[in-house]
Amino acid sequence: MRILIAGATGAIGRPLVRRLRANQNEVFALTRSPDSAPALKEIGVEAVVADALDAAAVKAAIGRIRPDAVINELTSLPRHYTPAEMKAVAERDRKVRVEGNINLLAALRDAGVRRYLLQSSGFWYAPGAGLADESVPFISSASPGVEASAGTYRELEARALATPGIEFVALRYGFFYAPAPGTRARSTWVIRCGSSRFRLSVRVRASTASCT
Repeated sequence: MRILIAGATGAIGRPLVRRLRANQNEVFALTRSPDSAPALKEIGVEAVVADALDAAAVKAAIGRIRPDAVINELTSLPRHYTPAEMKAVAERDRKVRVEGNINLLAALRDAGVRRYLLQSSGFWYAPGAGLADESVPFISSASPGVEASAGTYRELEARALATPGIEFVALRYGFFYAPAPGTRARSTWVIRCGSSRFRLSVRVRASTASCT
C-alpha cells in the first residue's frame, strides 16, 4: 500500500513510519523542511517537501504521489510540555492542525484518495458519571481554554466527516506511556470510523508505539 504521512517526524510519526515500512508498505512523508529528507531516507521513506499550510503545495504533492491512504499526524508541539511552552505554541499548533486538515481533505477529494486517518484526542469528553466511552460527546461548556481545545478536535472530525467519498477514521489518542524503552505498556484509543465508533486497547512497546 502507498501511504502518505503528514507529520511523519513527530513523536507518533517516527515509530509509525518504522512499523509501516516493516509491514512492506511504501511510505511517503510530507515534510516542510528539506533538512528532514536524509533522516527519512535512512529508514526507507521518501520525503515529499510541502508545507501543510500551503494548499497548492499539498494538492500538488498528493496528486503526484497518488497514495492509497493519507495519515494526518500534524502538530506543532514543543519539546517539553511545560505550561509556558504549551501556551507559547498553542495558536500555531491549532493553525497547523486545522488548516493542515482542511488542505489535506481538499487534496484527497481532488486526487481521488479514499482512506484518511486523523489524529484526534480522548481528553475532551463531557463530564459525567462513571468512565467515558466512545458514545460521550466532546465537552461544549467549560472554561475558555478547555472549550477551545475541545472545539479544535470537534472541528477536525466534523470536517472529515463532511468530506464526501472518503473512508475516515479518527484516532482519539490518550497517553502513550511505558517505564522504559523496549518494555511493554498499555494504551487505549477511542476510534471514530465514519458514523461509527469503537474502542481499541492494545499493548505497545515504548520504543515502537504506532497507530497501525
